Amino acid sequence: MIFPPFLTENDHVRLISPAGVIDPSLIEGAERRLRSWGWQVTCGKAAAGSYGRYSGTVAERLQDLQEALDDPDCKAVFCSRGGYGTVHLIDKIDLTQFKKHPKWLIGYSDITLLHTMLQLNGFASIHGGMAKRLANGDDPAGLGLSYSPLNTLHEILDGALPTYRTDKHLLNRVGTAQGILRGGNLSILYSLRGTPLDDIPEGCILFLEDVGEKPYSVDRMLHNLKLGGILSRLGGLIVGQFSDCEEDPLMNKTVYELIADIVSPYDYPVCFDFPVGHTEKNVPLITGSLVRLSVDKQQVQLSNL
Repeated sequence: MIFPPFLTENDHVRLISPAGVIDPSLIEGAERRLRSWGWQVTCGKAAAGSYGRYSGTVAERLQDLQEALDDPDCKAVFCSRGGYGTVHLIDKIDLTQFKKHPKWLIGYSDITLLHTMLQLNGFASIHGGMAKRLANGDDPAGLGLSYSPLNTLHEILDGALPTYRTDKHLLNRVGTAQGILRGGNLSILYSLRGTPLDDIPEGCILFLEDVGEKPYSVDRMLHNLKLGGILSRLGGLIVGQFSDCEEDPLMNKTVYELIADIVSPYDYPVCFDFPVGHTEKNVPLITGSLVRLSVDKQQVQLSNL
């Protein structure tokens, strides 16, 4: 995977909204944060716009995204939020100029579509916080983490690759694996099955997260990955936050227990409750990076190599 150039003082970055509509105050707050990091910031024309549930029409959102990807002076593209809508753009994007001048793309949730597209074309990107996190900041002590997701994002863009350590979980399966980190939002990855963007390569370390799904829906999506041969060929599995997923006692298992059962036939390392997803515990991950996942009886460690 090709890493775009890391950022330096006075570099130019863009803030765009390829999917859902967002509170304009969060765009303003994100701009302030990025400028405080020493970068010049411009926003897409539809970044703070509104068109129903979207930030703009398909044409407006596509223009903002394409201009950001094409701009040779732009070093990073920050997506303001996920929601829904990136799928309208995905088959219309031209990466010709991006390949000549690659840049970091940052976002998560619905932005999993763009990460998948970039990895298919050989480029790493960052699954990480968006405008709300940039505007509001985070509180490492309050999160119960030993690191700040926001500061870590800044450090990654400056060229420092993180190593994460998390506590043990009862359902973890011990082991060590090395591979390319792929993944993101489970619902989005599930929606890509059978399309040209259906690509979870053999031996990769897959991470999954989701929000607001019924436990039976999570079960269905994981069984799809199992029946499709995806889960059997992984190098390792990282199970992140499944937030706002109300447990269903009629399933006889928690969401995490359902996932553990589905991957029980395989022998690769698995960790649960990793701090990635639609919660405050959402650390930035470099998708497309070569990583080592180590799960032992005491802790989990994820290292960029």
